[in-house]
Amino acid sequence: MRATAGDSGNAGTDAEPSAFGSRPAPVRVLVGAAVLGAVVLPFLLAPLGRGQVAHHPVLTALLLVILSALNVELGRALEGGLVDSQRAHKALSAWAFTSALLLPPPYLLPVVVLSYAHTRWRGLRVPLWKWVGSAAYLVLAGLAAALVSSRLMGDGVNFMMGDGLLGLRAVVVSAAVFLAVETLLFHGSAYLNVAADEVWLRRTLRGRSFYLTEASVLLLGGLFAAIWTGGPWFVLLVVPVYGLAQRAALNDSLREQAEIDDKTGLLRFESWRRLAVAGRLRCIARRQPWSVAFGDLDFFKRYNDEWGHLVGDEALVAIADTIRGQLRGDDLIARFGGEEFCVFLPATPYDEAAVIAERLRQGVAATVMPGSGAHVTMSIGVAGVVPGRIDLELVDTMTQADQALFAAKALGRDRVCVRAFDETLDVAAWVPVSEGRSRS
Repeated sequence: MRATAGDSGNAGTDAEPSAFGSRPAPVRVLVGAAVLGAVVLPFLLAPLGRGQVAHHPVLTALLLVILSALNVELGRALEGGLVDSQRAHKALSAWAFTSALLLPPPYLLPVVVLSYAHTRWRGLRVPLWKWVGSAAYLVLAGLAAALVSSRLMGDGVNFMMGDGLLGLRAVVVSAAVFLAVETLLFHGSAYLNVAADEVWLRRTLRGRSFYLTEASVLLLGGLFAAIWTGGPWFVLLVVPVYGLAQRAALNDSLREQAEIDDKTGLLRFESWRRLAVAGRLRCIARRQPWSVAFGDLDFFKRYNDEWGHLVGDEALVAIADTIRGQLRGDDLIARFGGEEFCVFLPATPYDEAAVIAERLRQGVAATVMPGSGAHVTMSIGVAGVVPGRIDLELVDTMTQADQALFAAKALGRDRVCVRAFDETLDVAAWVPVSEGRSRS
């Protein structure tokens, strides 16, 4: 499992850590309301939650906090004691969910607060306001799950009673409610805050891995709750499961760090090239054309000099989001370095690639840069192959795309140049150039 919104609270500030008071008003309202609700609602809604418990509530709450701490320490041991803002999954949401299933709603507060306090003390570094907001989100998600579980279970306290079907239904439905509430809240933080401050969280919430991982963690918490109510000593068998999960989490986290650009959330170039090579082979096997595009922002050094590098970073995030939003699901995009981007377009002949590149150019030019209100433009070079030449090496096509980009720059910037490998020609041929107008 990798770090998720459910346990890292917008983990990983990609820009400089910033004070809560300087954040946009909507995100301050959201976090403030969530904290207030997390403190007040568990007590106000306590009569609607669980009344009967299988074991002493203080003992159960203490056990959950201890297990959370052990889980964090196990993760630190596997990581070599790293201190970072983006770390492998600490399963904090699992303990909040287990508390929601086993205990009256007010117990959510001490379980979540103590678990979060220990995790922060042991080295997970994010701005304090994000950490507090994340804890509040889990309390609210847990409260929603607790109310649903109580309604489904009635007076029953043993999730494994009878054939276990009632308990299973209660766990699954409650987990779905927990995941829905926390997802909604973390999306609020991700998209109400400035983009450059939430690159990691936005990228995490866009991927299926977050939802699969979080669902698995919550169901593991549900399994713990069922065992605790049906046969408490069997919880000892859950510990090795968490150990294996942490090892898998660390490997996934390291892989992601190696493949993803921290600033923009796009692929790093080496990862992109590896995936593009595999995509090229698939196109060859299917007798499909493919294309490559290189894009470079025009006069971006001048933009950085005028507005500062922090504003420049926000611009890179906005441009990356714009480009990503214009591409198809199987297209590959990476940050090549600095202000240059590269795209692999499978099953796409050069003429279609030219249309896509022009759409990217226009989208970037129309984007208002955050922090400055200015516009930037992009020059794009495209190289495409047709079915008769699909066996060309990726590096050759990349070289031609780079030459096409150089031509676009030389012809005045803010335009697309295309280099087509035509099956009727022995050499690459130039095709028409878009007539953009540089505004930089």
